[in-house]
Amino acid sequence: MDQVVSTIRQEAEIGRRHTPDFGWRTLLLEAELFALFIAATSLTVAGVIPMWAGFIGNTVFLYALYTVVHEAVHANISSRNKNLRWVDTAAGLIACAPLWLNYHQHKRQHMEHHTYTNEDSDPDIYARGSFPGWIFVRLPKALIGYFNPFQQYRDCKRFNCTTREIVYTALSFTTYATIVIGLIAAGYGWHVLFLWFVPWWIGQTVMLTFFTWTPHHDHHETGRYRNTRVSLFPFANFLLQGQNYHLIHHMLPAIPYYRYEPAFNELRPILEAKGVRIEGLVPDPRNEHSAPSRG
Repeated sequence: MDQVVSTIRQEAEIGRRHTPDFGWRTLLLEAELFALFIAATSLTVAGVIPMWAGFIGNTVFLYALYTVVHEAVHANISSRNKNLRWVDTAAGLIACAPLWLNYHQHKRQHMEHHTYTNEDSDPDIYARGSFPGWIFVRLPKALIGYFNPFQQYRDCKRFNCTTREIVYTALSFTTYATIVIGLIAAGYGWHVLFLWFVPWWIGQTVMLTFFTWTPHHDHHETGRYRNTRVSLFPFANFLLQGQNYHLIHHMLPAIPYYRYEPAFNELRPILEAKGVRIEGLVPDPRNEHSAPSRG
């Protein structure tokens, strides 16, 4: 027991060293991404660049933007400055809009994921199963649910949203729908399709695969050092915005995404001793739990 306590203290100390006073870098990321989105969209609509170029720019935008939401949900922007928690909310609300996410509802849902990771009550347990089943069945079903107001209300109730949060969710959903319907009615239907919806679908598919399916597969283990894994391959930290070190986030969620890698490097001897899954891009089936998984 003493050895376990001592290890956790070491982990916590490393976590403190990699927790900044304020997450300026996340706000900079948000500004850069919205600059990309505004430029790609406006230049495409104006006919300055072809649709395919705007499509690529907005796909990158919609893939990368969830990182801002994720940091805001964990209050990793205000970080040690508790009197600045409103910055997390503001940044999160802004980033949620293009993603058709409802900030307050999503925050409660994500905290449930951390509390019940890989248990049957984990909100992300729908990802449990094979990769083909994830890509072609479970993930599309989840994405379609974003546009179902009844599903959003059920999720609010499931995750114990307050009455005020339910109202905020309804207002945000209505606002998103009004904007999209208004743009289509104004004759921008093809732009909505190719500059938002298809890029959104692709971006969410890639993001959720590397935030949800890949790091937790095969979604059965629940221990501190085995409920997610580390994925090492060339340029992984850049391409996945640190989520190849997803284990670091679950162990020490106050660390911002841009500090996962150095935190992992310090923690690696401890993690290897604890039997952490340190693998490549694809989960190694030899390290998976023996429990059967859904297709």
